Amino acid sequence: MEKARSLQQSGFHLHNSFGFWISRLSNLMKEEFNQQLEAYDVTWPQWMTLNVLHHQLARTPAQIADNIGVDRSAVTRLLDRLEAKGFIERVHEGLDRRSVTIFMTKAGEQLIEQLNSAAAEHQTRFLSELHPTELRAFKGNIQKLLRAGGVETLNLWKHV
Repeated sequence: MEKARSLQQSGFHLHNSFGFWISRLSNLMKEEFNQQLEAYDVTWPQWMTLNVLHHQLARTPAQIADNIGVDRSAVTRLLDRLEAKGFIERVHEGLDRRSVTIFMTKAGEQLIEQLNSAAAEHQTRFLSELHPTELRAFKGNIQKLLRAGGVETLNLWKHV
């Protein structure tokens, strides 16, 4: 309690912020993976979109938005780019142009296998620094922190 009071009196230092360090790690991992993705003409958000489609976690723009944590207008732009590259197609249901189902094309399916392999290698490079026990604890702690923020991952996060 005394340490907490001391921090409040002296001002909270940026380098004592878990949010700062988590963000810095996240940015580092995304930037490095984005560099790898450039070879495939795909971005991190485009890979996430293809990945949830591949794993059949989403079929509509709204489901994609929920699964990758972006707003629906951002998904529309992502889908526009992926469709222009020939990786997905939109199928409109009936007369309602707003009702759309997203499917991966054969080119998208072929690409996602390569991208997922690159993603696994990229993640392993970082996580190999942790002992398996530390890795399980790390995953559990991330889940707890996300739950505190209102994000439940138990049914989504697969085994590491």
